[in-house]
Amino acid sequence: MNSVRRNLVLSVLSGVLLSIPYLVPHTGLIMLFAFLPLLWMEHAFTVNKQRGCWKYYAVTFLIWNVLTVFWISYITVAGGILAILGNSFQMFAVFAIFRCVKKRLLLKGKRDVPAYVFLAAFWVAWEFFYFDAEISFPWLVLGNGFATNVSLVQWYEVTGSLGGSLWIWTVNLLLFYSLRDRLRGWITVLSAMVLFVPIILSLIRFYTYRELVRPVEVVVVQPNIDPVNDKFRAMPQHQQDAKILSLALEQISPNTTYVVAPETSIPEVILGNYYSAPSMILYKQFVEENPQTAFVFGANTIGFYPPSPRKPTASSRSFKDYWYEVYNSAIQLDTTDHVQVYHKSKLVVGSEKMPYIDKFPFIEKLSLNLGGISGTLGTQSERTVFTRKDNKASIGVAICYESIYGEFFTEYVKNGANIMAVITNDGWWGNTPGYRQHVSYASLRAIETRRCIAHSANTGISALIDQKGVRLVQTKWWVPGSIKGTLNLNDSLTPYVKYGDYLGWVSIVLMAVMGLYSLICALPLRRRA
Repeated sequence: MNSVRRNLVLSVLSGVLLSIPYLVPHTGLIMLFAFLPLLWMEHAFTVNKQRGCWKYYAVTFLIWNVLTVFWISYITVAGGILAILGNSFQMFAVFAIFRCVKKRLLLKGKRDVPAYVFLAAFWVAWEFFYFDAEISFPWLVLGNGFATNVSLVQWYEVTGSLGGSLWIWTVNLLLFYSLRDRLRGWITVLSAMVLFVPIILSLIRFYTYRELVRPVEVVVVQPNIDPVNDKFRAMPQHQQDAKILSLALEQISPNTTYVVAPETSIPEVILGNYYSAPSMILYKQFVEENPQTAFVFGANTIGFYPPSPRKPTASSRSFKDYWYEVYNSAIQLDTTDHVQVYHKSKLVVGSEKMPYIDKFPFIEKLSLNLGGISGTLGTQSERTVFTRKDNKASIGVAICYESIYGEFFTEYVKNGANIMAVITNDGWWGNTPGYRQHVSYASLRAIETRRCIAHSANTGISALIDQKGVRLVQTKWWVPGSIKGTLNLNDSLTPYVKYGDYLGWVSIVLMAVMGLYSLICALPLRRRA
């Protein structure tokens, strides 16, 4: 096999291996050696003093992104292409910069270990940065590859998903060095320890973890209303309301604490004048007839305010003598007169948020209309937690995309949530891996926070998830239904909830030290007098 073909095979192999855990359940361990072909190919270029390995990096990351997030193109071809190319380019850039650091070290006769440490640290630091970037799509954070292998990553309660990313890089690099040295020396023993010790500790934690028995009964509704053809177009809202309420009534009992319905269950509720929407009246009647239950659901909401003294924001729109903002919101109703509302604050780029519109306002016109609302939406700074009148439970509600942000998710818990809900609408992308990936990521949030989660999807998969990330019961794809189960409340805080993505900051420091070291090595040595 000639070198070009060998290099292409190795780069394709890494791309495929990286994709499998996001597509095939219970294959997360593949991540621990998925980078080996790419690292071996890069090493061959170094040994042979060749150039041009950058194009093989591009092949690996394009394959990985195409195979795992192609489903974005089902609703927007242009958006899907941009997401795949943008994500791939950033991964490529990490490897390209690593290659430059490595060359500088080798030119000065230094060992390449600092370069590989830089690579691992840089990758984790990039993932950390990507969580809060203006354009953010951290769907393929390496640690997410274990989302269907929850028994192996119970230690996420300490590290979060970035701990998984660091573990993946550490094992890949140790195995690479071990194979390069032909399985000789201490490096092989260290590789085995780093590989197996976290797994053993996690399995022990998984089988010994016991939830404090503080049960609440939860009903989750999946109305399965086609978002493309029916929800925002053909199906009248009163029919949608009837479907949601009838499914809830199939499962509700005198012990039901929460009924959870999906994102955008009802349209355009005006903040401050809630019951001007007929759907709100129906939902209020439902809780009056079932006073033991709090009803949590999604809605598009609109808030009006006069032009002064408040200044319009980038998400504001004008209407006569008023400004208004549109929100993707979660609402809780009970028998009190208090309507509790939370506005989604991690927005989907391209449909709910256009980046840099404060600098380039014309970009707002390019936003994608996914039905009902489009353009940049309003947000809020804090994570609101819904309380019950009997103080029996406090629920945080993450809306759709928000559930893939680990540290963001912990803010609900810090604000008092002892149970969580995720409400979403996963039907835009058809029967593709997107909705399966989304519900599996909720399991990681359950481990990180040790909070049970009620995951309600309009379409997709709805589920009740325990504090170990195990789905206790779930619905089927594209089948309307409702499920009921008992979830336990928890008030304790995990280390990850307390300290967040501290590994991101550690990686930034380590990356900076290794990068500075390579720069110093690249400086010309002064001649002695």
